[in-house]
Amino acid sequence: MELLSIAETGSFTKAAAARRVSQPALSNSMALLEKALGVRVLERGRGGAALTEYGRLLTTHAQALAALLARANDDVRLRRQGLEGQLTIGASPLACVDLVPNAIATVERKSPNVRVQVEERPDDQLMHGLRTGAFDVIVSPAGAETDAPDVVCETLLSDVPVVMVRRGHPLARRRRVTLKELSDVRWVFPSAHTAMWRHIEALFTAWDIAWPASYVTTNSVLALRSLVLRTDSVTISSPHLMKLELASGRLIGIPLAKPHFVREIVLRTRRAQPLSPLAARFVAALRTEAAALRRA
Repeated sequence: MELLSIAETGSFTKAAAARRVSQPALSNSMALLEKALGVRVLERGRGGAALTEYGRLLTTHAQALAALLARANDDVRLRRQGLEGQLTIGASPLACVDLVPNAIATVERKSPNVRVQVEERPDDQLMHGLRTGAFDVIVSPAGAETDAPDVVCETLLSDVPVVMVRRGHPLARRRRVTLKELSDVRWVFPSAHTAMWRHIEALFTAWDIAWPASYVTTNSVLALRSLVLRTDSVTISSPHLMKLELASGRLIGIPLAKPHFVREIVLRTRRAQPLSPLAARFVAALRTEAAALRRA
């Protein structure tokens, strides 16, 4: 845990103070760790201490162990309160529309004495939370990069994003549109930390179109939706994410002419960590809900 303190504070001095040990004792502990591993886990400099590649790997495992111990304490406390346990789910905005909530509702009908926590975060934070044990499972779009070896990925749904504009927008009557035809529009993009941003970047590259110099970016689905509804801005988003606005006619979804992209909405779990009975029931409900959405 000393390594975690150094990673969090970036300093031997601050970490020693946080751990209430002397700095020489902390330095000696790190030296013994590096000798046992045969690799350097920290780079020491005037600016403090930084993790090496091996240090980052070790920290991930240490965080997972800390989360596992914390979860064990929570499970004992909840069991004493008459609850079966806690389920912690990381999810993207798209997964929070109905896929995850409907699966939770199924679990709660059969297991009412549970505590469920759902956290919506950017994709990189979701993956970090899964690998360090903060989440039992995560449900989010597949990224362009291959997942780490310790992560198991299962496709649940496919999603084809479209160009979104407000009702009455000059493009609203178009049956199809290309990116080249959108060179002069005002764009609203999702956060750069999301898989959707990276997919849109790849789309611009495929069309050989320069990335817009001026645009709005936001990590809020509500802000993105409001900007498109209230202005002539456009975005590329999932019809599933905006289905209420599309059904009411407030937003218009215009398919992209090829090349476009298909996103996979996936379930991710940790390879080496078996699911708790509660998490296993949630995963079963999630698969059933995904199958129903595919048929719809």
